[in-house]
Amino acid sequence: MILQKNFPGTQVPVSDVPLLQGIFTFTGGITLSQVCEITGLEAGAVHNWIKRGYLNPPVGRKYSKSQTARIILINMLRETLALEKIAKILSHANGDLLDNADDIMDDSDIYKCLCDILIPAEKDEIIDIKKLFIRIDEYLKNYNEPCPGAKEKLELVLKIIICAWESAYFKRYADHLIGKIHT
Repeated sequence: MILQKNFPGTQVPVSDVPLLQGIFTFTGGITLSQVCEITGLEAGAVHNWIKRGYLNPPVGRKYSKSQTARIILINMLRETLALEKIAKILSHANGDLLDNADDIMDDSDIYKCLCDILIPAEKDEIIDIKKLFIRIDEYLKNYNEPCPGAKEKLELVLKIIICAWESAYFKRYADHLIGKIHT
């Protein structure tokens, strides 16, 4: 088993401080170059996502906590899902991707939830999807729905994201094992 050494979707080593909390505690936003450093993305990818309507443009050349989380979420899912499917998933939880008024959970909270589930699970070497789904249920136990059906939508989105993330993990692990084949 290969343990996750970085926060999902980033190049930042896992630490006891939640990623976005650590970044945004002392700043009102981060620049595109900082986003690229965190994620390993090229600036053109982020510009493309803005152009395609998956992400709002930065305000004053700074990306907010929520925008950064959206970028990280897209980045962590693009290994196994097409961008259109990622947009569909995020829209299921938050409606219009360019309007935060209809969000049932901020992207930064969705990302924190995923980190709170995936990082300890990987440390405990939990790869059983049923156990991960139980962790989602536990995490959402006290979730206050902003509208009827919000919890159900959010649970489905989290399950899809975790399945996609685990699929990417198994793909990387298979590649690792293939590297052991000597021809």
